[in-house]
Amino acid sequence: MTRRLVGFPVAALLALALAPSAWAHNITTVTITPNPVAAGDKVTLSVSGVEPNSQRAIVLIGQGIVVQFPTVQTDASGSFTSEVTIPSRLPGGTYRFEAIGDETLTGEVDVMAAAGGIAAQAAPAQAVPDARTRSTIETVLIVMAAGIALLAGLALILGPERFGGAGEA
Repeated sequence: MTRRLVGFPVAALLALALAPSAWAHNITTVTITPNPVAAGDKVTLSVSGVEPNSQRAIVLIGQGIVVQFPTVQTDASGSFTSEVTIPSRLPGGTYRFEAIGDETLTGEVDVMAAAGGIAAQAAPAQAVPDARTRSTIETVLIVMAAGIALLAGLALILGPERFGGAGEA
């Protein structure tokens, strides 16, 4: 019985310690091609390593402008590729694509003004709220807290058994 009581918590702690290395293999990538791109041209946005079969809102942000594109669906492996057209009247400058879902993925693209288009200009910054994302440390702390709660629950369940039962005189 003592072996069971010691073995389970040790196995649980080992699993918690190894979990972050398993998560690290799910690397998220954002690729934008071509980059730079001329206003009015098409660009391909490719994302991998995200939640499978989920919706992603695509937006382009920069120079005080927000451009929304159609929502995309990730495939079973957590990837998508979407071809979008950069608006022809977009001023030249650096813009940020965002793929917004459970977390927000970003990638920068340099847009060159189309012939006769508007040159890059400084625009007042517009506050765009970011979606909530969790850092790796934050995720590890949450998993560790859940593991401690699990161990405490097991101690409450198995404790009376170890001491001869609850309520005996």
